[in-house]
Amino acid sequence: MTMTRRGLGLGALALGAASVVPFAAQAEIFNIRMVNQNRSGLRGGAFAIPAYHVNFVTSQQATSVASITARTRLALVMEGPDQALMRRLTNEAYADLRTQMEAAGLSLMSIADVRAMVQASGMELQPDNVEIAGIGPSITIGSSAKRGWASFGADDAPMLTALKNMRGGSLSQIGAIHALSPLNRQPQLTGNVAIAPSLVLDFARMDARRPGLFGNTASVDGNVAFGVLMESRVASQKPANMGMGTPGGFNVRDNVWSPTPFASVVQGGAAVRAGPSFSDHIDDSYRAIQRARGDAVMINVPVWEGLVRDAFRSYNAAIVQTVRSAQG
Repeated sequence: MTMTRRGLGLGALALGAASVVPFAAQAEIFNIRMVNQNRSGLRGGAFAIPAYHVNFVTSQQATSVASITARTRLALVMEGPDQALMRRLTNEAYADLRTQMEAAGLSLMSIADVRAMVQASGMELQPDNVEIAGIGPSITIGSSAKRGWASFGADDAPMLTALKNMRGGSLSQIGAIHALSPLNRQPQLTGNVAIAPSLVLDFARMDARRPGLFGNTASVDGNVAFGVLMESRVASQKPANMGMGTPGGFNVRDNVWSPTPFASVVQGGAAVRAGPSFSDHIDDSYRAIQRARGDAVMINVPVWEGLVRDAFRSYNAAIVQTVRSAQG
């Protein structure tokens, strides 16, 4: 039985225990393509944006188990950007979407009218407009990949509790598809369409493998990379008569990664955080203790901040293109 823990990489650069890489800020266009599930549900006189979420992946953990003697784990924790910066970028992302939609000739409901509509609908707002979620304790059979998050809503388009899990996999998308249904009963939305974007930004590509059904090798590896994930979605709702409506949405077709270096890695330089309080740590035997360590991904904040802006501008442009193409 064997286990491997492959070295981390940043683009084509292998990173050592305290690696330093040169940084060069550059504007990028992320080639984001959307999969639209319901074109007719995006045709309306004006558009409401009741929520705009930005979900930052802040930690990752890949685990592979072939046997009791062949198992390995790789954990990465993002270090550098603080919550104040993430909140500010979320507000910028929302404002940029409004600007791009208006520039494209799309009508928007006012912020005040949308907030009043959400309040009248009874939809629950996420407390403090933020959700911090770490990697909790669990048992892995075969292989697993887990993430920790820092998710924010824009001040003028706050996080809706019913939509906060839209950042997850296909089941989460199915669960969120009817989340905006309470807006159907609001007369302000009659003849209009509500859209709620949820952008997911990652800092590393992780993989865990156990070859074959009876494979005897457990391996994990990862590359530090900034990306827009295909879990980035947009929920939509178009009212019909008698409080009924047409739910729908669209999402990014593929993960889109940037080649720009933006971080260095310190192996063993971070605690593996788990749970909302960030107080629990998980060791290689899957027990919650205080000594578990992961690799710290030390972010060059100005470069990362520029990548976030490039990403949300490209994501918003893809939303505008999708909405405009549905109007014909």
